[in-house]
Parts: sequence; C-alpha cells; structure tokens
Amino acid sequence: MKTQILLGTAVCLTFASCALKQPPVGADIMPESARAKIPGNWAGSHRSGAVVPNWIRTFGDPELTALVADAVERNPDLKAAAASSLYPRIAMKGLGERQGQRLSGDIGNGINPPDFGSSGVENSGGAGLDTSVDRTSQRWVYGIAAGAAWEADVWGRIRSKKAAAKAESAALEADYEFARQSLAAAVARAYFSTIEASQQEANAQETLNIYQEYSKLTDVRKEQGFASDFDVSQIKSRTAAAEDALYTAQQARAQTIRAIEVVTSRYPAGRFDVRRSFPGQPRGVPAGLPAQILERRPDLIASERRFAAAFHRVNEARTARLPRFVLSAGSGLGTADLDSVGTLNALVWSFAGGVTQPIFFGGELKAAQDLRTAEQKAAAASYVGSALRAFEDVEDALAGDYYLRKREGALGDAVSSSADSVKFGRQQLDQGQIDMFQVLRLTGENLAAKVQLTQIRASRLRERVNLYLALGGDFEGTGAPK
Repeated sequence: MKTQILLGTAVCLTFASCALKQPPVGADIMPESARAKIPGNWAGSHRSGAVVPNWIRTFGDPELTALVADAVERNPDLKAAAASSLYPRIAMKGLGERQGQRLSGDIGNGINPPDFGSSGVENSGGAGLDTSVDRTSQRWVYGIAAGAAWEADVWGRIRSKKAAAKAESAALEADYEFARQSLAAAVARAYFSTIEASQQEANAQETLNIYQEYSKLTDVRKEQGFASDFDVSQIKSRTAAAEDALYTAQQARAQTIRAIEVVTSRYPAGRFDVRRSFPGQPRGVPAGLPAQILERRPDLIASERRFAAAFHRVNEARTARLPRFVLSAGSGLGTADLDSVGTLNALVWSFAGGVTQPIFFGGELKAAQDLRTAEQKAAAASYVGSALRAFEDVEDALAGDYYLRKREGALGDAVSSSADSVKFGRQQLDQGQIDMFQVLRLTGENLAAKVQLTQIRASRLRERVNLYLALGGDFEGTGAPK
C-alpha cells in the first residue's frame, strides 16, 4: 500500500511539473535600443536576393576550390559536445572476490550474508563483517546486484541542466562551422595574395628590363658624346632600385606561398605552385536582409546558443533551492561461502522515496544563482555586441567592394593612358624632341599605375572573400548549422 502511495505521488508530481521556459532567440535577445539599429536593408551597394551558397565557386577557379577543400580536409576537427541525462540512473555489478578477517570476542557461529548496500550499487559486495566466528577466517563472496534512482523533475532543474548542455554543444558546433569558413577565407585571401605577388614580380621584372635596356643605350650614347657621367649614374641608380623591387616581389611571393602551405598542413618550403594571373572578378553579391545574418552567421549562432545555455543555468541554479523528490530501488542476489563453516545464500531488496529540501548552505545556493544571472547578462551583452559588429562587417565589406571597383576602373584608365604616353614619348625621343629622362619618367608613371592596379585587383578579391564571410555564406552550399 505504501509503495503504491509513493509511485502515485511521483506520477502526480511529474505531471504537475511546469513546462521548461525557453530562452529568447535572435533579435529578441537584444534590448529595444539595439533592435532599433537593425536596418531593413543594407546601405551599401549589393544585388537583391538570398545569399549565394557555395561562394568559393563564384570565383570560377577550380584550383582555388580544390585548395580550399584540401585545407579543410587537413584541418583538425574542432567539434565537441556536452551531454547530460534526464533518465533514471541505473547500475549493475557482479561480485567475485576473496575476503578475509580477524575477529575476537564472545560471538556465535552464524554467517552474515553479503552486504550490497542500500541501493545495491554503491558499496562493495560482501563488505559486511562475519561476526559468527572468533578466529581468523577467509571466505568467497559472489553474486549480482542492480539498483536504480530517479528524481522527479518537478521544477525543471534536470531539464534545465540538459538544455544548457545541449545549447553549449550547439555553440561548439557553430564555432567549428565558423572556424571552417574562416579557414576557407584565409586560404582564399592567401591565394589571391600569392597571385598579387606574382603580378608584382612581373611588373618589377618589366621595370628592370626597361632600365637595363636604357642603361645599355646610355652607355652607347656616352661613347658617342651624347650622354654624360651624370646620365649614366642616374640610369644605374634606377636599374639597381628596379632590381631590388624584383627581389622584394619574389620574397613576398615565397612568403605568401608558405602561408598557403601552413594552412593546408604542407611543409612550408615555399615551393607550392600557384597560378600567376587573377581569376575573373565575380558579379555583385546578393546580400539578403540584415536581420537574416542573425540566423545564418555561425559566430552569431554560437553566441546565441551560449546565451541560451546561460539562460537555462539560471533556472537550474534557481530550482536547486527547491525541494527534490527522489525514488530509489535496489536488489541483489549473492552467496557467502565461509571456509570450513558453511554457505549462506541471500536475496536483498529495497524501495524508497524521499523529499530533500535545502535549508541552510551559508548563502551558497543564492550566490550560485546570482552568479548564473550575471553570466546570463554578460552572454546577452556579448550577443548584442557581436550582432552589431556583424552588421558593421557587412557594411564595410559592401562599401569596400564598391569603392575598390571604382578605383579599379580609374586605375585601368590610368594604365592605358600612361602606356600611350610612353609610346608617344619614345617616338619623340627617336626624333630628338625630348630627352631620355622624360621617357623614363613616363615609363615610371605607367609602371606605378600597373603596380597600383595589381594591388587594387587583389584587394577587391580579398574584400569579396571578407564580404562572403561577413554574410555567413557557406562555401559548400550546405547552409548554416542547425
């Protein structure tokens, strides 16, 4: 009858338990002042439509795509998960041990049964003393026991603990996804920097070739009396500077190749072969709506999940101050065989229910709740800061892409016009209308424009990578982590 009362009480408490309160998500975590800063549309120039998945392929460069896939495959797996259990705790143990004891005193000749403990799972079997003999003795104890304990989660403490663990696990998965995307972006940027270094090496080599050509011409003109030592020294100085620029460009290329080798876990010897021409510039980027990055960008998802974990831990700490309702049961079957005395078989079982109410812990439980509350506030503030920085990242990348595109067009015109100036200058030099140094000045302006154009093209490609990363677009087209 009492057992039925205990079971009925547990069932009633379980059904009476309130549903676990869910934390706010996304923009609902933000205070109204922060939510008001989320724009309806991006201010920067962009294409309408959803964010494009598989963004690595938008560059149309199979070598880059394969390089990123290789880097991600070689990168150590960062996934980790937390776990907790809401189910009853059940344990079983088998016994088979040799025991000995030394006793003295006025005792009888009975044999004590093996001791399985109150639940059958906590204490070692056969640990009880045999008080039936007054001499040193040894015995075999063997058997099997099982026990179970279950706490009725009336206030949601256990569910809150499990929910916090799940949220933390989801945050770790999102962290891994963001690390994966960041690695892809780092490889792409290093790849474009390597091509830039190759292009600058070509520009430096072209400059050196021109100065070497004019250096030979100046030597001839000096022999003919048309050039002075001053002219010769000027040409040699410019030739040496061009040679230094070439070595600098070659060093930069070797360093950027090593950067790729490092992120792809290759030996950084600087021998990895990378193309020397830029891929075509991709079209404008569909950027979606600003609020959508809260649901798509992995680092924001991770921050949101950590807020959820902190939210549930507050409830766990709060309900830890409330009564706990526990049911436990245990049973064991064993044998004690005392040398030269006899054998005793035993069946032991127990069933119990209890209520525990924390009364005084010196303020420990209240302090724990206050700490968890402070952690929740910090997690909310961290999420708000991360979200606002994410919006800034996208706007900066959109603006950078726009202005770099404009600069690329202007520098392209500068390169074309300065090349025409060099061509006309050489014609006038041949006709004796201008001197060599005027042609060299025009040539220098043309090469400087080429150097800047190369820098802008590389910067624009790198900025496009930054934009994709800021938008949270996945490079494999699998979508944001769930």
